Parts: sequence; C-alpha cells; structure tokens
Amino acid sequence: MSTRQDPGDITTIDQLIARAREVLDPSLYEWAAAGAGQGVTTSRNSLALNRLALVPHMMSDVSRVDTTTSYMGVQMALPVLLAPVAALRLYAHGDALAAAEAATRAGTSTFCAMLTGSEWEEVAATAPGRHYFQVYPMGDRQWLGDIVDRVESAGFAGICVTVDSPVIGRRDRSLESGFKWSIAAEGTSGIARHGYDYSFRTTFSWSDLAWLCAHTPLPVTVKGVMTARDAAEAVECGVAGVYVSNHGGRMVDHALSAIEALGEVVDAVDGRVDVAIDSGFTRGAEICKALGLGARAVGIGRLQCWGLAIGGVAGLSRALEILRDEISITMANIGAPNVAAITPAHVRWSIAAPPV
Repeated sequence: MSTRQDPGDITTIDQLIARAREVLDPSLYEWAAAGAGQGVTTSRNSLALNRLALVPHMMSDVSRVDTTTSYMGVQMALPVLLAPVAALRLYAHGDALAAAEAATRAGTSTFCAMLTGSEWEEVAATAPGRHYFQVYPMGDRQWLGDIVDRVESAGFAGICVTVDSPVIGRRDRSLESGFKWSIAAEGTSGIARHGYDYSFRTTFSWSDLAWLCAHTPLPVTVKGVMTARDAAEAVECGVAGVYVSNHGGRMVDHALSAIEALGEVVDAVDGRVDVAIDSGFTRGAEICKALGLGARAVGIGRLQCWGLAIGGVAGLSRALEILRDEISITMANIGAPNVAAITPAHVRWSIAAPPV
C-alpha cells in the first residue's frame, strides 16, 4: 500500500501520475499499468487518441459551459465514469467504497466491481440510484439471478456485465515484476458468500445476456463491445447501454484501440441505447474526442488507481476536479456549450503528435 500525501498541490494529471509512481511499490504500479503481452494494445489506445484531433468551431456562445450528461438514466455532472477495477484495494484501503465516495462528491457514477473487497451494499448506499454494479459471468443462471437480486436490493442504478475476458490476459510487465493478485488470495471479496467459478466466463452467450436483461428491471450495459455486429446483437438482447472497451489493453495484445471502434458501434446502435467507452483515457481533451464520436460518457480505470494511491478519496477527487476543468475549457475553446453540442465535426483523424 502507498504512503498517502496531501493531493492539494497537484495541478495536472501528469503530476498526479508521477506522484503515484513515486509513492507506490513498483510492482503495484506495474500491475495496473501492464497491458496484455508486450503492451501493444495499451500503446495503441494512447496513440489512437493522440491521432484523433479536435477541430475547433468559432464564435459559438460559450459564456456558460454545461458538462452534464447521463448514462442509462442517471444524470451526471461531468461525462466521466469510474470504470470497474477489481483490485482497487491495492491502492486504497477504502477500495470501491472510496471510489464511490469520490464519484458522489463529483456528481458522477462508479461501477462497483463484483470482485471488490468492499461490501456491495455500502457502496450503493453512498448515493442510492447513482452507481452501477459490474458483474463477471462466474456462475450459472441461478447464481447470476442471486447476484442480481442482491444488486437490486442494494439500490444500484444498473448492471454492467463484462464479456471481454473469458480468460485472463497474459501480461509481460506483471509477470516480470513478480506480483500476483487474485480474489482467492484476498479471501475478503464481496463475492465470497456466493462462490464463483471462472469456467463460466468461457461459456457466457448471447442467450445468457438476453436472459439477464429479461430477468431484471434494472438497465443492463454490456462491457467489452468492439464491433458493430456485437453492438447490434447486444441491442437485440435488450441492453440499455453498450460499453466500448478493450479492457485497457489488458486482455488481447495487438488488438484495435477502443477509440477506433467507437464510431462503428455508435452507428450500429443508432441512438437506441446509450454508449460509453474506456481504455486509455487520462485527459479532458481525450474525453471530448470520444464525446464527439458519440459516447455519452467515458470511463477511467488506471487513473482511479493513481488518484487513490496519492490520497485516497481526496486524491481521486482531485483527479476528477482536474478532468472537469480540462473538459470545460476544451469545450469552450472548440465551440461546444454543452456535451450534446460536441459532434463528429469537432474531431478528425490526423497525424500523431507526441506531447512536448
């Protein structure tokens, strides 16, 4: 676990990440930073976001900039979601509860990971009807139904089923650091009372997704969609949201970047459901690019870890404050007074330009 410092002197995301790297044990930093294999997909996520340029439009009235948005019916003060991260406890004793508290302070939502060590009900209670619950298919339909019943009773706003990781990716950086993490080793996960079986992740099917959507009155989003075909199939199954993600590049090496897949997914769902995205986003300008391609909100994963590492709830809150400022300023300067005003006309594929 890291040594906490006052995050009040942090003014940029680069400073925040540098501070996290200073205070964390190197193996913990590597565990979160690692991508599958050589890390090509992780690098591609960043490179593709770099190559997608913003196109400012002049002389719009941006005297007031509104960063609010919504996802699956939940109103949010800014278009940033806290993506599900199972091992947040490695970066803050508060685990998913700390993330939920930071999200609530910022007026946004978190995805409570099924494999968290926090009590699910305590996470939901930070803001009933605001936060989502993420589930891996690690049991049969009876098992999944029991999970859903508990999630409904807890007061979560919706369910996110992650489908992009039937098996865990092999990550060179993690292997080389020697650090290993598993829920079996922790033994304190909120899933403990239900049990789990990893083998079900390899057999979860479209019919299972349709069953889940029909089983619960809560809106369901499917996370890990990277193609138009899968997006359209998910809509037919009854989802309320499609979450574009390559798991931050942690499952398949040499895969397509998430931002490259976003446009075709948005076109495929054709306004029938909400679209979110994650994988590689760390700056407000990058988030605006995804909004321009049709996402309603953007998830951050690794940045959660870094924020929690430098100061728990306060550190993550600081990260969200910086992102809010970056988003608001970027929106004003590209001529977009609200999130809906950011359109495909505000982005264009260009040459890569590494930051100075």
